[in-house]
Amino acid sequence: MNTNILLNEDCLKYMRTVPDNTFDLIIADPPYFQVKGKFDFIWKNEKEYLKWMEKCLFEFNRILKPNGTLMLWGGLGKGKLTLCKIAIFIEENNLFFLQNWITQRNTRGIGTKTNYISAREELLFLTKSKKGYTFNIPYTAEKSNRKDLGANGKPRKNKFKRVTNVWNDIAEASQSSIERCNHPTVKAQKLCDRIIQTHSNPNDIIYIPFVGSGSEVISCINNDRNYVATEIETEYIALIKNRMMKMCKGKEIN
Repeated sequence: MNTNILLNEDCLKYMRTVPDNTFDLIIADPPYFQVKGKFDFIWKNEKEYLKWMEKCLFEFNRILKPNGTLMLWGGLGKGKLTLCKIAIFIEENNLFFLQNWITQRNTRGIGTKTNYISAREELLFLTKSKKGYTFNIPYTAEKSNRKDLGANGKPRKNKFKRVTNVWNDIAEASQSSIERCNHPTVKAQKLCDRIIQTHSNPNDIIYIPFVGSGSEVISCINNDRNYVATEIETEYIALIKNRMMKMCKGKEIN
């Protein structure tokens, strides 16, 4: 199959053309449903949105390799528990094994005078098989001063602290950063790097169904991963290509 391509296409339409067991990793950052961005408000109601997400999930499962991983972004806070319903659907239909539920803490958020500011995003770590998936242990930049023995009874070898399932060491792309662009939901490059370095290996094939601003594609290029990326919104394609040119210097870009 062709890889390292950016397609202006609906992800469901594309996935239906893909053979079974194709991708090593899928990083899905879909619309969260009525949270932020015009793409979050195209469904009449939550039921219609969930039906669409169910179709995506079945395709994600089909095109992932047996040892593949799905990293699925979502949101929690004020309003409907849409992500929880998606997680329950995955469990009830035995689509994936939930390895962990990660919370990403942002430094800025959305709020009103009658509620707490919402400054979190959720990331589901899902695998097609219970064992045998790729997981390269990630570490933070904070040095570890622990002197006790590890779980195996031997001295600890890691010089830095391991990453937990609460990510508070990577901030979202700041307003002044080169990462910011004319897209409402830009993911920080360090965030994408962590996901790609942890859940894939060089030359693996990664599918990005909702490219958005292109942060995951940039990370794939800079970390020597192959990718296929789809984005239905035509207005973002030129934006993505411009960001790739700026942030992938020294790398070959198709």
